[in-house]
Amino acid sequence: MIKNNLVKNIIKFSIPVFILLALTLYFIVSPKTFSTYPSVIEFLLFMIFIIYFFYEKMKTVVMYPLYQSITFWICVALFIYFTGNFFFFLFVNTIKDVAFLTQMQIIYSIVTIAKNIILCLALFANEPVEQNEQSLQIPTDINLDDFTLTNPKNQ
Repeated sequence: MIKNNLVKNIIKFSIPVFILLALTLYFIVSPKTFSTYPSVIEFLLFMIFIIYFFYEKMKTVVMYPLYQSITFWICVALFIYFTGNFFFFLFVNTIKDVAFLTQMQIIYSIVTIAKNIILCLALFANEPVEQNEQSLQIPTDINLDDFTLTNPKNQ
């Protein structure tokens, strides 16, 4: 969906780097406890990529409103999920207050339900089918009776 080749290459490069970082943090640095740092980094990367996606879509001229596309609503749902749960994963291992953790679980549940509702509603987006301008079109005023099989350049 992203048109800029530099950003595409950055995304392609960041995926293996993130996987190596996550595996290192999960299995080497803290194998006995759940490390939330890969989730925080993942959420931050996704938020940056989605913001750039919105920026690029706003720059391009489209034939229909942006909110009619399915990809827009999917990105909105994921952006709400990532931003709503960013601080949950950031603070879950550091804060031991039960009341705070209960409130964070409620926020996590609400954000997850909102994401799922928006993803379901994205299926109802009325995205018009783009017509290919380069399709074969036969002219209406063509006279097939004068059609010859010889090439005029060879005569």
